[in-house]
Amino acid sequence: MGQPLPPEAFGVRLEGPYFTEAKWVSPLNFIPEVRGQMRLPERVLIHDVTLRDGEQTPRVAFRAEEKLFIAEEMAKLGIPSIEPGLPVIEEDKHVIKTLMQMKLPTRITPLARVREEDVDFLIQTKVDGMVLEFGINPYLVKYVYNLTPDALIERIVEYSNRAKQETGMYVEFMGWDTFRIPDLGYVKDFFSRILDGGSVDRITVSDTFGMAHPLAMQFMIQKLREWFPETPIGLHIHNDYGLATANALMAVAAGVDEVHCSVNGLGERAGNAPTEEVAVALDYLLGVPTGIRLDGLTRLSRIVAETSKVFPSTNKPIVGSRLCEVESGIVIHIMRELESKGFKAAHMLPYDPQALGREPLQFIAGKGTGHHFVEGLLEQMGLTASEGQVAEITRKIKQAASVLKNALPQDLVAAIVRETLQVQADESRAEDA
Repeated sequence: MGQPLPPEAFGVRLEGPYFTEAKWVSPLNFIPEVRGQMRLPERVLIHDVTLRDGEQTPRVAFRAEEKLFIAEEMAKLGIPSIEPGLPVIEEDKHVIKTLMQMKLPTRITPLARVREEDVDFLIQTKVDGMVLEFGINPYLVKYVYNLTPDALIERIVEYSNRAKQETGMYVEFMGWDTFRIPDLGYVKDFFSRILDGGSVDRITVSDTFGMAHPLAMQFMIQKLREWFPETPIGLHIHNDYGLATANALMAVAAGVDEVHCSVNGLGERAGNAPTEEVAVALDYLLGVPTGIRLDGLTRLSRIVAETSKVFPSTNKPIVGSRLCEVESGIVIHIMRELESKGFKAAHMLPYDPQALGREPLQFIAGKGTGHHFVEGLLEQMGLTASEGQVAEITRKIKQAASVLKNALPQDLVAAIVRETLQVQADESRAEDA
């Protein structure tokens, strides 16, 4: 049961899906004029690459037992596809074999180079699927790998057919560095020949260096949908320009139904699209589910942070440690007033922290503290104070926070309150005497 809708305001009413007990997001995301420009799937699959691309973050090294533990946590949350590593690495071979034996309720989908030994191992291990990958930028094909497009396509077709025929596994081909190719005819021809000759269930394009503008992303995905209307399309993207989550949403709006993501945005350089950001944004902002339990994302983030030793910034979207703190007197005033009128205080946040497995909203005493915070604090403490006393407590909190350059501990705030009230009470008694 959702909470009752608040009364109207000057003829304006709030409605779902943009307003629910857990969220109050922009209605513009859902109006026909905006939705009409989208080609949204019924559901988006998150293919999590934390254990492979995330481990390619410089200075990150997961032990085998850590990968198994993290994969199990991901499966509990309903993450539908996990990329546990590369079959060229002996430790990853052990992880892949063990995960298949564990029979987790998720697809184990390792990355495979377009190499016979990688594909042979995955066939022998009978994995659920594989992401067969190669950089298809013609400059890389020619000057780095000394191949021709014909030779590369021939190998992709051969290996995808073998994998499908021998095990029936899911086969995804990811052509990375797609977005720096200036000739769209080359892109179309490359994927067309793979789909015509091979056994590929999905083609995935990669903005490997996170360079595409959102409109360029939309254009590319729309072209792929136009060229291959019956083929599922995936996206792999990095965050070098801070656009990974935005472009993932744009790609979904244009017709992508799978996004490669990494917990906490781990990955090379600026990292991959963060699993937690993409999953929550798809659900809250577009109303497209991923099947992932959103209330478990914070726990998963903390597990990955501890094992990777890469800790998200305190203001990192969704999982940052200080996202549930509010200090501004103006914001606290608005929250208290709205709550008294039937809203939740969290409606003044981008998302309800507790709906995402976070601690409840906390009002923090600091330099931005106003009298509304102090009034609420006095209520909690069961104390009363005059306007002058509230103003003095507020002044002292601001002064202490300026000296400490931090939020004040609860015991210090309580001491300021009690000392101020006691001093002023003593002064009043002295005057009376």
